[in-house]
Amino acid sequence: MTRRSSPTRTLRSAVTAIGAFAFSGVALGLATPSDAGPPPNVLLVLVDDLGCRDLGAEGHAHHRTPALDALRAESLRFTNASTNGPNCAPSRAALVTGRHGIRTGVHTVGSPRRGRAEDRRIEVPDNATVIRDEERTIAEVLRDAGYRTGFVGKWHLGDDPTTQGFERNVGGHRAGHPRSYVPPYANPALADGPAEEYLVDRLGVETGTMVASFESARDEDGRPWFVMYAPYAVHTPIQAPDDAVAEMRARHPELGLRAAKYAVMVERTDAAIARVLAEVDPSNTLVCFASDNGGVQPITDMAPWRGGKGMLYEGGIRTPLWVRGPGIEPRDEPTPVQLFDLMPTIVELADAALPDDRIIDARSLTPALRGDPLDRGPLHWHFPAYLEGRDPESHDPARPFRTTPCAAVRDGRWKLIEWFEDGAVELYDLERDPGETRNLAEREPEIAAMLQARLRGWRASSAPSAREGEQE
Repeated sequence: MTRRSSPTRTLRSAVTAIGAFAFSGVALGLATPSDAGPPPNVLLVLVDDLGCRDLGAEGHAHHRTPALDALRAESLRFTNASTNGPNCAPSRAALVTGRHGIRTGVHTVGSPRRGRAEDRRIEVPDNATVIRDEERTIAEVLRDAGYRTGFVGKWHLGDDPTTQGFERNVGGHRAGHPRSYVPPYANPALADGPAEEYLVDRLGVETGTMVASFESARDEDGRPWFVMYAPYAVHTPIQAPDDAVAEMRARHPELGLRAAKYAVMVERTDAAIARVLAEVDPSNTLVCFASDNGGVQPITDMAPWRGGKGMLYEGGIRTPLWVRGPGIEPRDEPTPVQLFDLMPTIVELADAALPDDRIIDARSLTPALRGDPLDRGPLHWHFPAYLEGRDPESHDPARPFRTTPCAAVRDGRWKLIEWFEDGAVELYDLERDPGETRNLAEREPEIAAMLQARLRGWRASSAPSAREGEQE
């Protein structure tokens, strides 16, 4: 269904009524278009490959993450949030467009034909490694609504985010990971710093500087800003300063060298985010935080959820997803949502308009932000790709793939995964079995058949041949 936008000032104007800055979706129904307050600034933080249990407040035994722990406590927390893909590119493409990979063509990272040809059992469709010029990104939408827009960090969706609506760019280009976390970076959008510089720290400083400059400019002309801060961390290569690694191992002698380096990366990412948040005025800024997919096993562990990056099991797609802003009550929201739902949410809160010439699959989360019930509907994933690498928690641990072509649907407590090679299905009750250990497809055949039919119907209605012109 095509979702069209109209001005949404009615949710953003309790400023005069309650004496505090408010904005769309959080004014508790008190607002009217005539007395709308100014639109919020928006900081969108998307960490790379952060496992859903990697933060102190999410239960990690070793990682100290005070800045993110504090942000979590101040935010509305979507406790059943999932990314739109099990690896970087499809998740990021969906986030910035509000559209599934089945529409953008971005299904996976690089080639969908990973591994040896003799090990692959079916042919898979080609994969787009960049988003098309005709896609409309969140940055383009907000820029056209009067926002200053800036990007820092990992883009991975084309050569230059300034061609997709960002007016300023630091570090964003086609690469999905840095050559190194110390100079030389081999990054055409980031000049090398001194030899002892650490990329995690550098991008935090760059983002804080950008936010401070946008804040100063807003004081002059009133224009709000949107900054997307996408650290390359904690993606491979796993690198950290030697002194920090030594301190980590002294603190936790049980950690191996690689685990200690990863722990430092997590903690320095937290410190970098703290630098950025220090430049943010919380009275007029929406802060959104998430990871692009699950963590990499065995570097980190998503238990009790099964699997990790590259799988459609929960460990590969679970993400922290938090939203902080004036008027938003910190609490847990259990409704299952997806990462790309942030796109129409931010657009609505900014009083901007979604494109009306294409289907936007994502759903606005503003009802939850104002404390109302959220009816999100089913979640879908489409991953017609092979990813090499053995993992004991994969669908078939005997084969040399983390995952084979598949799709999934979640409706409330029920989740079904369909495997394209042989049509096999797995059905899980995530409330009773969050670790996806018991396949209930044979025990609950009616639920499995209903979800499989829904998944196949969704794929058919979203396929390119079914959506020419996009409009409905």
